[in-house]
Amino acid sequence: MTLLSEEQKKKLQKLFSEQRFSEIELEIETISDFKTRSPFLANLLGVAKLKKENKTEQDWLDARNLFLDSYQKAPNYDDALCNYAHLSVKLRDYDHAFRELLKRKEKGYNPKINEALARIYFFEGEIDKEVDLFKENEKNNHLNPVTASHLLVSMNYSSNFDQKDYLNYCKNIDRRFSFSDEELNKLNKLKLDKNLSVGFISPDFKEHSVYYFLKTILRPLKSRKIKIFAFNLRKRSELDEKSHELEGEFDEWIDLSESTDFVAANKIIDKKTSILIDITGHFARNRFRILKYKPSPIQISWMGYVNTTGIKEIDFLIADSNLIKKNEENLYTEKILKLPNIWNCHSGFTENLKIKEAPLVKNNFLTFGCFNNSSKISEKCINVWSKILSNIENSKIVIKAQSQDSEIAHKKIIDKFKINNISADRIIFEKHQKKRIDHLKMYELIDISLDTFPYPGVTTSFESIWMGVPVLTMKGFNFVSRCGESINVNLGIEEFLAKNEDDYIFKAIEFSKNLEKIIEIRKTLRDKALNSPLFNQKMFGDEFCDLIESTWKNYKNNLKKN
Repeated sequence: MTLLSEEQKKKLQKLFSEQRFSEIELEIETISDFKTRSPFLANLLGVAKLKKENKTEQDWLDARNLFLDSYQKAPNYDDALCNYAHLSVKLRDYDHAFRELLKRKEKGYNPKINEALARIYFFEGEIDKEVDLFKENEKNNHLNPVTASHLLVSMNYSSNFDQKDYLNYCKNIDRRFSFSDEELNKLNKLKLDKNLSVGFISPDFKEHSVYYFLKTILRPLKSRKIKIFAFNLRKRSELDEKSHELEGEFDEWIDLSESTDFVAANKIIDKKTSILIDITGHFARNRFRILKYKPSPIQISWMGYVNTTGIKEIDFLIADSNLIKKNEENLYTEKILKLPNIWNCHSGFTENLKIKEAPLVKNNFLTFGCFNNSSKISEKCINVWSKILSNIENSKIVIKAQSQDSEIAHKKIIDKFKINNISADRIIFEKHQKKRIDHLKMYELIDISLDTFPYPGVTTSFESIWMGVPVLTMKGFNFVSRCGESINVNLGIEEFLAKNEDDYIFKAIEFSKNLEKIIEIRKTLRDKALNSPLFNQKMFGDEFCDLIESTWKNYKNNLKKN
């Protein structure tokens, strides 16, 4: 094994601290070869290959081999095993890594092993197993801000979801990542501007679901002389055409991607942002600790995350009367602001796609479909869908991956259908489509969309409806589980809103007995939707701006009273 001199160790440490990863790669490859390289150097070289600029596809493969080599040379080197597992998932070849993680898990608790296993369970749709691993880490005080958010997000997908339990985890995590008074006192002083300004903070100012809902309120805000800021959390190199389009809509675009949380908070303070709206919540790449500095006098959670964040510094959560009942508001840490119709509105589709005839006309059988993220397809969903397929002769279901990562779960989904005696030939899997027009065309394959529960679709429901395909959804018990309910109520198609699992099955079977109705609904659903709160941008923009202005007015009035 290659042994490092003290001088070589210091050199590598300096290069790593300065993030000069290409130089680390060159140095390690100069002083060692694959056979004699120590486990530490093999692991470090793998990390350098992944972190350097302009990495190639071969670098990913080489890094995986290096992590595996490191682990095989030192079977107790958990960092190498976890790196090997994470990269194996990304490269969609993780069976061996999964087996090794399970063997290591049997030896005892290790938070990093739990994280690696949890990631695999998430992609395979085994959400409850993933949640249990993160709960174990939480119990042992081994969550960081990223994994804490993973836990909270995944709880929303769990079949065993309980809002009170979720709220308690939110509060515990919030306390754990709060700042001391000493830290907060280092911030720049908050100064109010007499004119109302609204900032939006997100890593998702790009081709993302957020884009299509955010667009509905930017121009209405500007038309009321409200200054709007974008506080961007994503690296400039990762932005796209949609990002540049949005950049032109904002009065100012402030990049926070390279700033620490403290520096980012000060940048928001310096802009004298009246209201800061978080549109990410606990989803990927969030920076929730920026909001815990309370850089804006009013902080609101809206649209991107459909539950309480648990962050005590976020004052309000925007919902509607279909989503959160008055007697449930104590289950959310934020005060609830309710829009009069729907909590968000889609900006519409520019694709020139006409409504095609229902496929049942040609097929002579009913085709269901679900294009939601595979992580939303719970075991309960599959059990219910299996009963539907069992009771409707020749019926099929099309399941489409929302991303390449979602494709990982397909085998598991097939296995769960088989347990329910549904043969694989009745399950049609469609791959992720990069172009949105190709994605939308996939709805031409299905007659009825089957919504997931407890986490229903949102963007996919708007898409399905616009393509003339009604969505059968189910009543829920909290914000997230009622999103489909709010959509169908606002659309005026309550006949596609089931009370419970039995009613969901009953309705699907009844629709199969009245195929003419499905054919007719397809012809009129888009026009119905375009004239509803789902796509009425003018109405929604006015309602949203009224809510923001009244919130600001109430805040200023309270300041005067105090």
